[in-house]
Amino acid sequence: MDNLATLAFRPLRFSRNPIAYVVDAAPDTLADRAALSYVLRLETPKTFGSGEFTELVTLPGREVPPRQEFGATVYPGAAFDVAVYLDDDLQRTPPMPDQAGFVACAGLITPFLVQTCILQNGTLVPDTKQTLPLEYALKGALSVEQFASWRDDFFTSYLSQTRQFLTWQPARKWVETDQPEFLYHLVNYTPKPTELHLRAEVTYTDGTSEMLTPMQTANVAQYTVYSVPVGFVALGLPEKEAATGKVVLSYVVWLANEANARLSEVRTYWVNREYQPNVLYLLLANSLGGFDTLRCTGASSRRLLVRGTDIQRPLDPNYRPGTAEFVKLNRRGERTLTVATGLRDGAELDYLSELLFAEEVYLVSQEGYVALTLAASGDTALELRGAEEDLAGRVLTFGLGKTEVGYSALPVAPPAAARPTRWVPVNTFCLINEQGIRSGLMGAVQLEQRYVDDFSLVKPRRVKLNVPGTEGYQAPVPSAVCAATPFTNARIEQTGRFARNNCGEGKEGGPATLVLEAGSIGAETAEQLSARVASALAAMDTQAYANQYGSCALNPKDYVVTVPPGYFHFRTNLPDNLSVYYDGTPAAGNAWHLALDPNNPDVWRYPKNNVALPLRSIPHNWLLLLRADFGGVGEVLVYRNGVLISTRTLPLNAGMGYVMLGVGETVADGDRLFIEVLNLRTTWY
Repeated sequence: MDNLATLAFRPLRFSRNPIAYVVDAAPDTLADRAALSYVLRLETPKTFGSGEFTELVTLPGREVPPRQEFGATVYPGAAFDVAVYLDDDLQRTPPMPDQAGFVACAGLITPFLVQTCILQNGTLVPDTKQTLPLEYALKGALSVEQFASWRDDFFTSYLSQTRQFLTWQPARKWVETDQPEFLYHLVNYTPKPTELHLRAEVTYTDGTSEMLTPMQTANVAQYTVYSVPVGFVALGLPEKEAATGKVVLSYVVWLANEANARLSEVRTYWVNREYQPNVLYLLLANSLGGFDTLRCTGASSRRLLVRGTDIQRPLDPNYRPGTAEFVKLNRRGERTLTVATGLRDGAELDYLSELLFAEEVYLVSQEGYVALTLAASGDTALELRGAEEDLAGRVLTFGLGKTEVGYSALPVAPPAAARPTRWVPVNTFCLINEQGIRSGLMGAVQLEQRYVDDFSLVKPRRVKLNVPGTEGYQAPVPSAVCAATPFTNARIEQTGRFARNNCGEGKEGGPATLVLEAGSIGAETAEQLSARVASALAAMDTQAYANQYGSCALNPKDYVVTVPPGYFHFRTNLPDNLSVYYDGTPAAGNAWHLALDPNNPDVWRYPKNNVALPLRSIPHNWLLLLRADFGGVGEVLVYRNGVLISTRTLPLNAGMGYVMLGVGETVADGDRLFIEVLNLRTTWY
């Protein structure tokens, strides 16, 4: 088995769970609040891989009325949820019966931009228009109970730990030799592979094993889901058995990069060789955007309900036996399929809930994948696993997705000689990479079907997305039109939010500097560039990045930092327990009670650490606030430029500030203060 690759995972949003935004309220100085309207504009790309964004929907809204809380007026602003619009815009990529390699699921993920503003009587309120960082949505959902705790961490920390494919099926399952199986893999990590390899280790009944690479694909795109077939036939195992004379007992599969470093979890398939009298396969869209195969081994039954139009007509005057007064016309049939799943253990019983939530279900048949629906009423009940059920089954009824009009019993049709056709590219665009930089390649949004002989359009007109791995796919071609990116960033350096925490004993970690080199981020508009830069900085600003690039100081009290003129620098070892503020005007500091003001850069959000603060005329108006969950006291040591100038024991949670500097001490331009809080305890002793 391949060694596991080291990866850093990036966040996404689930389109079938809430994607909510709260627009901050307009300034409380506006008297006529009834005339305020809040607007959210949602934009998505023109097509898969394009950097050109177009409006999906613009939502108007009103603010939640201000309310009084403890004598203060609270302005909640306005809330919007864009999930339903993104979900309707996204589409799944069902597997194909003859799929023989990787297929990019172009419609399953989309980047999106959110722009907000506030209008008063139709006029923009100054300083209220903003473009939020670029985000990505995947057509999927988590359960309502688990969404609250996992919505921010599923695509990052959870997938980083599990490397899970987009499925909740148990990682080990029995399969038949003719059973179709597919896995869906999300690429949302760095370093991004240049190739994806499907790796398989096949174990034979004689105890020997063999490593295979049945499929691979190149030109891997970031924030893209790839589907790959992993069934017995798709992996070429019948040919392996014929060539070696061996019998396959089981096989395991995983995905690897171009260096054969493992990217995904490992899934095991045991090959069933025992006769099963009743076997059918259901393909269902799962909650994570992929498609699973459900192998049902219980007895199934089919039912046909035919309806028609009753008419009455005059009888023939001769009243011949072959005439009828009552006639039924327009006979149409509704077919149902009742499926018994067969016996399943506890985890597999729980998994059957996916069938009821599936918006797409297909029956594997000789004609292909036949669409099924659940009960016509829209209501379907499933008995969940009981407390004493370790092995049980369930029975479900589906309707076939088409109305039947007659009966026939033909075999599978042979390939028909037809007028040759070809897929022709239409609607071109410039491809971009994951950073928004144009790749120099021009691609086609869609393909339309035309006849080869005279290039005339096939009617009715057939159009489909130009997606890698699908029939007729047209690869991008070099184009001078797509060589230059309209907007690129200047070099950006800013301090990250996380401090290094792996420096070792006797050293103190500092924050890492986030760097975006000039020209590394691109966009088609200035607003998109701002959103992409914000998204790139947010993705970089992690604890892992700080642990790799942050500083380690031998003497943290005498740290090195560039202080702006007219300022001193503040740092503490416990920012959650200590904050600082200027008890005067204008306000400055990072205490919780200071109101953030876009026009006052000297007020920082609590518990911001490692900040520059302005010199003020009354140094002793700089006060400390101390807190701890348990109250009590702590020792506060103040260092100026690495030299201890004050040591005091001060109460925590006292509800008042204490002078930051020692008696008679002042702070000068460029000074570096380090305030250390030690020996937090519940008593003065």
